[in-house]
Amino acid sequence: MRVRLIVGSLVLAVATGSGVMAFNNPFAAKTVKEVMKIAHKDGLRKKIEGGSASDEEKKQLLDLYIDMLEGEPKKGDKAEYLAKVNAIVVSAAKVVLGKEGAIDELKKTGDCMACHSKHK
Repeated sequence: MRVRLIVGSLVLAVATGSGVMAFNNPFAAKTVKEVMKIAHKDGLRKKIEGGSASDEEKKQLLDLYIDMLEGEPKKGDKAEYLAKVNAIVVSAAKVVLGKEGAIDELKKTGDCMACHSKHK
């Protein structure tokens, strides 16, 4: 219960501050396409999964995934899309908090084809 409260509080804090972060952060994304470019194609998530990312880069990934909550899937059920995005937001928050097993969870929830096959 305590872990959920901490993760929920972190997600809320980042989500409510994301407008400020977006203004100050040249890498802040607004669309799902931009998130995919920065987080995946440019290698931010791979850097985090490889263990060489800074704390700021981990927070950036979390902020990017939070931006996806406001996005729309190109196809498929929006509720299903949001459930998948919520899962990846929580796993990214756990990475920021340094929770044991968070990187493995991020790899599982960030399965590209699970989303692309239904929502892209």
